[in-house]
Amino acid sequence: MKKQTHSLPSFSAYLNKGFDLRAHAAKMRDARHAPDISPSSVFLALVHAFVFRLPSLQQLDVELAHSCLSQWIGAERAFRDDTLRYSLCGFDLEPLEAMLVDINRRLKRSKAFDQGRVQGRRVAALDGIEVLSSFSRCCDACLERRVERKNQAGLKICETQYYHRAVGCQMIHSPVKSFLAIEWLRPGEGEDTAALRLLSRLPELYGSPFFDILLLDALYAQTPVLELAHHQIGWDVVITLKQNHRDLYQSAVRLFASRPADCTFSEQRDHKTYRVQLWDTEGLPFTFDNPEPVRVVRSEEVLERNRYRERKLTSHSTDHEWLWITTLPAQIFSALVVRQLGHDRWKNENNGWMDLTRHWAFKHGFLHACRHRPKHINASGQRVEVPNRGLRAVTFILLIAFALSSNFVLRHSKLVRRYHLTAVAVARQLYRWISKAPPSIRAPA
Repeated sequence: MKKQTHSLPSFSAYLNKGFDLRAHAAKMRDARHAPDISPSSVFLALVHAFVFRLPSLQQLDVELAHSCLSQWIGAERAFRDDTLRYSLCGFDLEPLEAMLVDINRRLKRSKAFDQGRVQGRRVAALDGIEVLSSFSRCCDACLERRVERKNQAGLKICETQYYHRAVGCQMIHSPVKSFLAIEWLRPGEGEDTAALRLLSRLPELYGSPFFDILLLDALYAQTPVLELAHHQIGWDVVITLKQNHRDLYQSAVRLFASRPADCTFSEQRDHKTYRVQLWDTEGLPFTFDNPEPVRVVRSEEVLERNRYRERKLTSHSTDHEWLWITTLPAQIFSALVVRQLGHDRWKNENNGWMDLTRHWAFKHGFLHACRHRPKHINASGQRVEVPNRGLRAVTFILLIAFALSSNFVLRHSKLVRRYHLTAVAVARQLYRWISKAPPSIRAPA
């Protein structure tokens, strides 16, 4: 009887056949001169580390001592984590981004994004996340802020905190929720500026509108974002509306308070009961400076669920209010669909950033402020260290491994469909395979 586990050869064969993993790995470059360990081996080592869900480069150092894994990634000999760090700090980011784009294009051609489409439309979400923060370590690309905290004596002091923040765009309607691109905030700019830069690059990366509907947080309820996403690129948008957009928010609340709800219903999901009232209107001005009429949908929801209080199961209810701006036509997308799309934006948090943080060590802070970097000759003829690209390179490789592993688990693995294995369980099976593989036997010289 065939053993019901996944193996590294079958996983790699699937990636090579479906996504040309080896061909992409051969295109990787770094700033080292005539290295013994090729950039492709460094790239494949880190891909396998993320697939195995290893928490750090030190753990990968231990696994690379195993002859099987070293041969599997094409390395002539085992190497240490300092080689990984030295290579990744000077890694070229263009081949990594090109590989991520090619993976998403292949997923689209193989209809991975067709399941779960909303009225035939593909849906993506954009949001930001803080990757790491430190009071002591910093790099040239760090953002800065003043933070008040207590010292060891218990006195409040104000210190400078260094941190990194990024904005990512992710497909969320399908089971395979791959990231399309990521943009890092630069010193002195806000998250909305990085989001505009990312949105303008997406058509250049993919050549055409890769999706149809874009979900955004309240931070992006701005005229430049609406102008770029809807009028220039052609995406329909659903934007959460909060009181930071004061004029439109107050106008919508006053309008909806004067008339009864357009739709009332109840739904039950995950042992929770939602009692919902919906309002829908068109023709509200976006801002005084931009009086373009927009559609606004309001939802008042009462969430009822059972909770334990003093060891007794009691009913508990909470009230929630949601408002969304949307460019979707009311004839095709009802208020119920807009409400569901508005709540689907949280998939970017739960199935994107939170999954990467909890199960992929995204906030580990790989190679942040690493000073051991390759050198190159600048315009003045001096040998200087290359800019530190380690954190961005590791993030790209993480997103690549995230997309490939998710597609393998959700669309290819029969064991997952038959026995309902989790992605973490599949990663553990692949990790156990390298410890059970027999070592290579070489004839004596």
